Amino acid sequence: MAKVRRQIMSHLVKPFIALILGIVPFFLFIGTTSTTTLNGEVAAETSFNFAGIVLALIGIGLAWRLMSGSGVLAQKILAALAMLICVLQLISSSGIWRIEPLDWLIPDRHLPAPGYSSLTDADRIFLVPESEENYRNTMAHHKGEIIRDARLHNSYAATCHGGRSRVDLARAEALPDVFDADLQERLAAGVARFTAQTPESCTERNSIRIMATLADETNRRMDLFDRLVEDYRGFTAGAAVP
Repeated sequence: MAKVRRQIMSHLVKPFIALILGIVPFFLFIGTTSTTTLNGEVAAETSFNFAGIVLALIGIGLAWRLMSGSGVLAQKILAALAMLICVLQLISSSGIWRIEPLDWLIPDRHLPAPGYSSLTDADRIFLVPESEENYRNTMAHHKGEIIRDARLHNSYAATCHGGRSRVDLARAEALPDVFDADLQERLAAGVARFTAQTPESCTERNSIRIMATLADETNRRMDLFDRLVEDYRGFTAGAAVP
């Protein structure tokens, strides 16, 4: 049994080497890169990984010999997989179609970490004059902006980042009990007025703006809004005291 196992392993060494030749250049770059910018945005990036091309060609040759030889079935299957990986490597290294496995493993690796954590004790939305009508108008206005930006963020996250949202859309759309029918009507009008379209392209600039900057601003505004509602409740309770 041990002898059979050793024989199988010996048959798999060469196709495994071919597989490694196709995988390594995804993480080892020896070549040239050029970028084309348009209005400050990277419009195109071209790269040629010479090391990847050479290693992929060697792997393709090795895998082809193994597939066309008289090896065992397991050897041929692994060689076929190695052939596929090496072909993809050749395509990627020659710049025809860029493949970044790290983007699959760490999809948001190019994004800055979230910068907002929590409010300070002094952070509030202060109203002048402090009146019930001003509170209600301000709540409807801010809630409309929050819903707009949260929807924009989540739509972009679903399109460009696999749905990895940094903003809780359910929380953004939730209405506190102070929103009566009149206030909900004002909010609906505001949301319609503030409708924002999701950018058509998934670019690094759009991702930093929507997934980082906008996410931080929206999360902070949601916390500010919660304090605004608390202040409104306190104001109305104080006004109700004779």
